[in-house]
Order: sequence, then C-alpha cells, then structure tokens
Amino acid sequence: MRRYPMAVLLLPLIVGILWCHFVHSPIDLLQSTEVKYLDSVHIFKVAVRDFPRECKKTWQYEVDILLLQDSATIIRTHERAYLYIHKDSLRQMPEMGDTLWVQTAFRRGQKIGDFDYGLYLRRQGLIGSGYVPSHRWTMAAQGKTDYYNPRYWQYRLRERYRAFGIEEDELATLSALTLGYKEDLDTSLKRSFQRAGAAHILAVSGLHTGIIYSVILLLLNVFGFYPPLYEEKGRRIVNGVVCIILLWGYALLTGMTPSVVRSVVMFSLVEIARMAYRQPVSLNTVMAAAFLILAFRPNDLFSVSFQLSFAAVVAIVLGLEWLPKIHLSQRMRASKWHKPLIYVWEVVVVSLLAQLGTMPLCLYYFGQTSNWFLLTNLVVIPLAWLIVVVAVVLLTIGWIPQVGILIAYVESWLVKGLNGYVTWVEQLPGAVTEIRTSWQMAVLLYVAIATGVLTLKHSRWWLIATGITLADFCYLYTL
Repeated sequence: MRRYPMAVLLLPLIVGILWCHFVHSPIDLLQSTEVKYLDSVHIFKVAVRDFPRECKKTWQYEVDILLLQDSATIIRTHERAYLYIHKDSLRQMPEMGDTLWVQTAFRRGQKIGDFDYGLYLRRQGLIGSGYVPSHRWTMAAQGKTDYYNPRYWQYRLRERYRAFGIEEDELATLSALTLGYKEDLDTSLKRSFQRAGAAHILAVSGLHTGIIYSVILLLLNVFGFYPPLYEEKGRRIVNGVVCIILLWGYALLTGMTPSVVRSVVMFSLVEIARMAYRQPVSLNTVMAAAFLILAFRPNDLFSVSFQLSFAAVVAIVLGLEWLPKIHLSQRMRASKWHKPLIYVWEVVVVSLLAQLGTMPLCLYYFGQTSNWFLLTNLVVIPLAWLIVVVAVVLLTIGWIPQVGILIAYVESWLVKGLNGYVTWVEQLPGAVTEIRTSWQMAVLLYVAIATGVLTLKHSRWWLIATGITLADFCYLYTL
C-alpha cells in the first residue's frame, strides 16, 4: 500500500458501492430506482431528454418523469425511464426537449435468458420502461433547442458529415468513431467489429481521447516554435490548462461515457503532473482516475465500458512496469526499418497486455474473444488516428467549397477502407473463440494470469498455482 497509496481510498469506496448495491440502497445517495408507482397505470407528464432511437415498431425515448397524476392528486417526481411510443405515420413524433402527457405503466423489466433487464435499468439509474400506444399520448409543449445538451451537438455534427456527402456505413462508422453517436450502426457492422477485435474503435474510449490529446499537443507544440511571450514554466501551465479544457469539452461532446471520462481524467492528471514536474503515468494515476469517477458516478462501477476500460489500462501499466523490456530501438537504430519495427513492436505489446486484461471480462459478458486482434490493431489504430485527424480538419475548414469536397472524399475512402479491412479480418478462419463463462471462472482466469506473470518475474513455483487455477477453471467449464 505504500507504493500505491490511492488503493487505500479506492478499495473502501468500491466495497461501499457494492454494499449499497446488494442491499438495494440508492447507490448515488440522490435517487432511488425503487418507486411505488411501478407496474401500475397512471397519467404521467414526461420530458424527452435525448434523441429518439428507432426500433422495429416503436421509437425509444429516454425521459424525465416530471408529474404523476393519481385521481385528483398531482405528485411531482424526478425519476428517469425509457418510454417506447408506437410508430404513427399520421402524427409528428416527439423530439428531444418536447414535453408529453402519456398514459402508461412503467415496469422494472424481467430476465431475458441470462440477461437481467431490470438490473441493467437500475444500474443505469432508470426506474424501468413503459410502452405507449399511438393514441395514449398528447403533446404538452414543444421544446426549444437546448444548446447546452451534448446530444444536440452530436446530432448537428453528424448532419454536418452528411452535408459533405458521407453516407450509409461510412457515416455510421465515422459518427461512432469521432462523436460517440452509434444509433446509425447496423447489427452486421457491429458484429464485424466485435469479431475482428476492433469494437473499441466504435466505442469512443481512451484510444480516441488519446488521438485528440496528441492532436492538441501537436498544435500547441507548433505554436511553441515561435518565440514565447512568457516564461517556459508559464507556457507549460498555459498549455496544460488549454489541453485540459479542450479534453473535457470533447468528453462533454461524446456524452461523458465511462471510458471517455476515465481517459480524460487520466490525461488531466497527466497534464497536472507535467505542470508540477512529476511522473505523469503510473498505477496511482489510474487509481486516482477511478476514485474520482466513482466518487461522483458510483453506478459506473457496474458499467461494462468502465470495467473493460480500467482492466485494459491496468494491464498495460502493470505489464510495462513488471515484464522484462526488450529494447529493440537500441538493436535496430542503424536500420532504415527502425521506426516501423518499433511501431509494430509497441502495438503488439500493448495489444497483448490489453487482451490479457480484458479477455476474462469479454468471455463473461459476451461469451467470445477475438483471435486476430493483433492483425486488426496493426492497421486499425493508425487508420483510426488518420480518420479522427481528417475529421477535425473537415469540421474546421470544410466550409471552403473545393477543399471541403476533397477532404470529405478522402475521409469517406479512409472509413470505407476501415470497414472493409475489419470485415475481411472477421471472415478469416478461426476469427473468434466462443466460451461462455461465469463470474467465478472470470476470477479464476485473472488469478491464472496474475500467477503466470509472477512465474515469469519471480519464481517458477508460482506455476503450480497457475496450473491449479486453470484446472479449477476447466472443471467449472465442464459443469
């Protein structure tokens, strides 16, 4: 604990959140998802807080429940829920910001196979979901444009892409990759990215934040070539503050998802460490980011995105710290292939560490893991960097007629190449290993990975513990 003092704060916080969860206390201490009017029909006044998502026969809305009308009594509430309104071609469907009167019953949700839908809603801070036929709702008031809502700017920038002539799968992938807007992605495209080991590209995460961070640093360094108007220390502080502000602006734009918040908090801590001339990246930095996120958003602990994101980062940080380092840069410095080889080596090492850190969770939640993730990441990561950079340029100077058309054409072909490459990898033989595991089996896999690392670093006697753990895993798998 002396080496990792943030663990002293983080571990009790996690224990407290888990205790609140299992005794059905409101985890965020502000709002309980257990309300008295569940499963009973009432008239509600609701406000649409997000853009609708199209389903087969309905539109899905995330709403704030404002009022509950029970006989002659009006009760004010402040819960959130999903609302499914049946499609009606003869009526204008609600939009974000509209206020509605609806007659429905909000229900917690039942288990669908192994998936507990009610538990999923509770972890999202939602009391449940309700269905409304087309004749059981009326418009109370049409909302005004909410310029402070990040979803509004996501939608506007997506329409900006469309205005440049980017359509269909290219538009869906570009919107998901740069804005976190995933409503346009079809099932087959999502499946291809998942099976190829490139699902992290579609979910705005630390990779995308790192790309934005590198672009910001590049721009700041370009301006740094000019004679500074202030001292070096002052310029370092100004650059750090500007970088932090822009990163949090990007997090707001993409909807403050757990993976983006995690990465932005970490990069913010890195910049603060740089300003204070301290070590920027360490396991303590990761723990500090986790503590800050869970202190303000405790429900993120149960988010798959949060768990995968921190599992990958912890594995990378610990792996680079503990495993023996092979300095290819010293051996290949004289070769003209020095930089490409170093890039390939770094991608291989980081990808392997991230895969080890996330594989047990992927098997537990999704029942599958990709086998060609190295082949995918070698091409997808630099291609994603190019796509994000070109998107920033397109949104910045795309208003210049001929320049905008040219940049949009390049961007469209880059995204088309990304989709084509991922589809090709997904179709390779043995692309996916499918194993359904329990949470106990996932824990055993993490123990096996940890003891395997200890075998390499300390003593071969740890290999006995690895063998016993894997034997237990195989026994549970046969059951």
